[in-house]
Amino acid sequence: MIRRNLLASVALAILALATPAFAQDIAFSSDQSYPESFTYSAKQDIFMLGSVTQGLVARLDRAGKYSPFISDDRLVSTIGLLVDDASNTLWVTNSDPGAGMRTTAATQGKLADVATYDATTGAPKAYYDLGSLSQGAHFANDIALDAAGNAYITDSFAPLIYKIDTEGKASIFAQSPLFMSGDGFNLNGIAWHADGYLLVGKYNSGELFRISTTDPTDIRPVNLPEALVGADGIRLIDGDHLLVVQNLAANRTVELTSTDGWQSATITRAVASKLSMPTAAVAAGDGTYILNARLDTLFDPKAAKVGDYLLQEF
Repeated sequence: MIRRNLLASVALAILALATPAFAQDIAFSSDQSYPESFTYSAKQDIFMLGSVTQGLVARLDRAGKYSPFISDDRLVSTIGLLVDDASNTLWVTNSDPGAGMRTTAATQGKLADVATYDATTGAPKAYYDLGSLSQGAHFANDIALDAAGNAYITDSFAPLIYKIDTEGKASIFAQSPLFMSGDGFNLNGIAWHADGYLLVGKYNSGELFRISTTDPTDIRPVNLPEALVGADGIRLIDGDHLLVVQNLAANRTVELTSTDGWQSATITRAVASKLSMPTAAVAAGDGTYILNARLDTLFDPKAAKVGDYLLQEF
């Protein structure tokens, strides 16, 4: 019996060493980089984060070690990030909210670019100027990929969703008055659903839209129990469950559940943020993490600037 228990203990120890441990928060520090979004590469077992102030991409391991990865003079503020392990490509949206070291009058509130890089080496692959596709203010925000590899990008300052197809052609995918209802940030987080539609959040009004990928004029508001004002990053857990990260006064992440193909949804879980201004959610291994970005301290001229952030386990 003792020998059997000993063997069982050894087997459990080996299994624990072989299984990534994601069951706790990951605190990290940087030189006031203020990451707005992040992504996770299962292939490399590494997080990648952007920077509103420095316009770089950094790597973060599970121990909380933060190290710069990509430095590109074209990048003003790296906002949305998404790694595609299948093609070994990192997608980055590049915008200018006026808080970056490369901010200029020519780009502030007008920049909506997307850059792609080799996810392993950081070597540049392609660069897209999406703002040139339409007049007015622009802010390329979040990005989603469908199963074929087409990219969809929200523009928070214009009532637009862009598409970059697998041949590298950029176009306006969807445009509607529903996407614009006031100043500041409108469309924000975006996710692709395998049944052939996008789920897109609207920051200032707290709405959620379902948009067909085969007919982009088919735009339907999802019936929610309450307006999710401050809805920033969103992340599908599976076909019926969606995480919505809320900042502004909410400072929480909610889990939405739908039983009717996202015609409607209910709130089935809500978790308060430990630090201020959560912005994005990412699934990594057997855990899901929320970025506590603390951007409120960046944009408040009276607040002390910070360099400590948190990936909060959800």
